[in-house]
Amino acid sequence: MRNRHGFVLVCVLWVLAILTVATLGLGRRALLDRRAAAYALDRSQAMLMARGAVHRGIAEVRNKAIIDELSERDPGITHLGQSWARPQDMLKDGDIFRLGEAFETDHVVYRIEDMERRINVNRAPPQLLENIDALSRTAARKMYARTRTGEQEGDPPAAFHALEEIRHIDGVRDEDWFGSKGKTGLRHLLTTWGDGRVNVNTASAEVLRSIPGMREDDVEKIIAFRAGNDGELGTGDDQGFKPLVDLVGLVGIRVDAMQAIMQYCKYNSELFKITGEATRRNGAVRVSCSAVVHVGGSLLAWQEEPLGS
Repeated sequence: MRNRHGFVLVCVLWVLAILTVATLGLGRRALLDRRAAAYALDRSQAMLMARGAVHRGIAEVRNKAIIDELSERDPGITHLGQSWARPQDMLKDGDIFRLGEAFETDHVVYRIEDMERRINVNRAPPQLLENIDALSRTAARKMYARTRTGEQEGDPPAAFHALEEIRHIDGVRDEDWFGSKGKTGLRHLLTTWGDGRVNVNTASAEVLRSIPGMREDDVEKIIAFRAGNDGELGTGDDQGFKPLVDLVGLVGIRVDAMQAIMQYCKYNSELFKITGEATRRNGAVRVSCSAVVHVGGSLLAWQEEPLGS
């Protein structure tokens, strides 16, 4: 009887142990499922807010078209002193989202970038591509050949549809793409959008330096004029040129530089990229949504992606 009772006791203890392990396993699984569901909910909320931010940016671009028609100061001109060029946090700066205390440490931001402030790799002439400091002459010629005659003999011409395709061109190194100390990377200089002309009112100094015939003093004069009275780019007193011949009288650039600007540049833009970024749980969940639109409001591209957690 004692042996039987001992055997039963051991069996009961083993059953209790197995049930305990199973219960702990189920509890942990339930906890993980709950966390996964909470993350999915936070990510969905963040993505919805990022999409809303992009649509708000699209409305801003549409407003620009109306404002351009009515403006006496900047008729038909695009520069960085206009309202579209300033990022907006829709939780803090606007009266759009009212989401309560749970969102106090998060943000919903949209940024609008003029896509014609860069060099269009699909339409730029070879002399402009070869003048880009971060791009080797060999890579520039291969890029031009791909878009005009085909990369290899017998290949049809093929445009770059995504900027990241440039990284696969022979001769383009990581430091050329990302940039290095004292040199801006190709990802900040090139685009696949636009008619091929660079907006002189919004282009960076690095892009302006890439224009054949431009010297450093010409670039400095243009940037200084654009910065306005406070001498700082990206503020409300920024200004632009219209028509382009104003560059001679207003800033006194050289004739050679003026000819280059007339050939490669313009003063207005029609294509913009709106990027909406939203966070949840104090930035632990981050997502991004972007769209490329025409100034009239036509949607040309849309992309969504998580940024990390």
